Amino acid sequence: MAAGVAVLACAASAAAATVAASASERTAIIRAFGDPASAGPCLRVRLAASDHRYADVRFRHTAACARWGFKGTNVLIRRAGGGWAVLFEGASYRCPVAKVPRGVQRDLGVCPVS
Repeated sequence: MAAGVAVLACAASAAAATVAASASERTAIIRAFGDPASAGPCLRVRLAASDHRYADVRFRHTAACARWGFKGTNVLIRRAGGGWAVLFEGASYRCPVAKVPRGVQRDLGVCPVS
């Protein structure tokens, strides 16, 4: 049973496919997320590999970053004109998330098997 659970966990994490945001994208995403630039070192910003118009912000779980801590999933979208906006935020939600394309959900780990 434990081996089956481990296989499912690995399959779900293997499904996530992201790319790094550029420095300017990262700054704009963190600003749209609502945190100041000083929070930057405590946040992970990733773009969906299948569609770079979607990004997520995750908290780095370290003692130095506790001030900026949060639990949950966040998806941002690049709007026409290049600005970013929060599309989805949640700590407890049902999959699939209606507002987010399924491929993006898989890439960002929002709903890894949707």
